[in-house]
Amino acid sequence: MSVWQSETLKKHANRLSRALTATPLRRKTVVAFARKHQFVYFKTVPAGSLESPVVRGSSSAPDQVDSNYCVGSHAGYDMTLVERLASASFEGHKTTVRRWYVLQIDLKHASNVPFVFLGTRQQSKAYYARILATHRDISYLSIPSLADSSAVFHAAHALLASPAQFDWLQRLFTDDVIATIAAYHHLFAVEIEGENLFVMTEALVPSEQLLDKLLHYGLWFAKKVDNESLDAKTDQAGRF
Repeated sequence: MSVWQSETLKKHANRLSRALTATPLRRKTVVAFARKHQFVYFKTVPAGSLESPVVRGSSSAPDQVDSNYCVGSHAGYDMTLVERLASASFEGHKTTVRRWYVLQIDLKHASNVPFVFLGTRQQSKAYYARILATHRDISYLSIPSLADSSAVFHAAHALLASPAQFDWLQRLFTDDVIATIAAYHHLFAVEIEGENLFVMTEALVPSEQLLDKLLHYGLWFAKKVDNESLDAKTDQAGRF
């Protein structure tokens, strides 16, 4: 056996060992998170089960393996957290397999929202390429802002949406919102489509603190989207 083969096998063995060791730690953390927020916890859900919490979003893939579900409500919002192992592949790009923690929040006032994705450097080139191929009307957009941290925001995040939604995006991503996101420094991607908002981050072994931050960041963003939708409906009603 060559040295290269030996080193390769050793790397795979170490990776597998870390993954197996981390499994109970991940489960323990998610269970603690569920208890803290009074969510219902499912280790796994049988495929095809009518009770299966359906979490979609751009992290979905044909080979995805979902586990450690948490289902419940917080601050008046229904939500589901899931641990997702899935690949990101696209022709011409390297395929990667990532472990995501995806929080799906049901919006209360916003509906039929066109696809919007605010990504971070955690998403690979293949991931972004697949999103662009799946949603033909979207492109990379830059929101002008007078916030001092605007450059930090744009350097850390990539905004993908339809140019037709630019006015709505400007109302959503105010100077205050951009400054707040830049200040967080969290590697949390946000996706909005239809009546759902998704917040996701990658972690081999999450901490309870990370999941708490994911929850509160998602709630903060969901309220911003809902408030903008309410304001838009009020403005529209006032024209008649």
